[in-house]
Amino acid sequence: MNMSNADEGSANITPDEWERIARYLTGEAGQSEAEATKRWIEADPHRAKVVQLLESVLVNVSREDASHIDVERALNTVKTRLDTPKAIPLAPRGRRIAPDQPLAALLRIAAAAIIIFGGVMVWQRIRASSAGQTFATSVGERRKVVLKDGTGVLLGPTSRLVVSFGGPDGQRLVTLDGVAYFTVVHDSAHPFTVKAGGIIIQDIGTAFSVASDDSAGTRVAVDSGTVTISDSDKPGATVGYDVLNARDRATVDTKGVVEIERSAVSDDDLAWTQGRLVFRDAPLILVGAELYRWYGVRLRVADSSLANLHLTASFAGEPVDRVLNVIALSLGARIERQGNVAILHRATASGVHP
Repeated sequence: MNMSNADEGSANITPDEWERIARYLTGEAGQSEAEATKRWIEADPHRAKVVQLLESVLVNVSREDASHIDVERALNTVKTRLDTPKAIPLAPRGRRIAPDQPLAALLRIAAAAIIIFGGVMVWQRIRASSAGQTFATSVGERRKVVLKDGTGVLLGPTSRLVVSFGGPDGQRLVTLDGVAYFTVVHDSAHPFTVKAGGIIIQDIGTAFSVASDDSAGTRVAVDSGTVTISDSDKPGATVGYDVLNARDRATVDTKGVVEIERSAVSDDDLAWTQGRLVFRDAPLILVGAELYRWYGVRLRVADSSLANLHLTASFAGEPVDRVLNVIALSLGARIERQGNVAILHRATASGVHP
């Protein structure tokens, strides 16, 4: 979900993004999500205009008695219209709303969105009852969801979870790109399965965290219970590192090399669930992945001699510039910021790059 791509058109707002705006306008978003959403809205003047219109309409709606409104019926009507070629609330892909476009076009979008806002819980219930739904978060955003089997998921920043429930065998399968903490409702007849990176994690009554990144590999930390791990190309088959018990940790690098650490999980491994970013002797490739996930900043190394350095540091909501300065000081290096790219240089004794 690329919400800042101008080529997609300011008004091409997905259902997930409408829900995000709804949480923001109704005060249901947490502090970090609200701040991230505010920045996302302000980044596009047309998007900001839409939200401004919604705010004004919501003020008027709040003054009226809406108890007689059949929200679910209205929501289903809108959903049906959105599924037809004649839908008007969302602009066609690639089309922008020009600054001088009649206000009526924006008002139509606002009107459709208000109905969606009024039925946010209904909409989520409809999605939760279907197979193949997708949940996603943006930079710095965490999101709690409850799947239809009762399993709780805390989705970390810049993450995507695709849920595939049902089928003849009643499978409970999710595919994760990013970070998530699962509190699984156990069902021995229908194991809960997470596909992340090159592995499959299957629960045996469990709470566990999974982090998957193309550059940093996949990491599994078991909080309680037990999980089995297998090769994603051979579902159900183990590869010698099959069982992780409570407090065990597994790391699978991008080449498929596995490292198991028994009774090694600490609070630091799950600190992200509390909004804290903690590194303990972490390689720079992992630091870079997390820096982008939480702050949207790419970390690059200008000097190959720095590539093998490891970082120990912790952060709890500090501004990105402070985080970058701490990283540089901890590594005896210097950071050069170029927009959303932070370049790590080797520093001389005086701290000045030669």
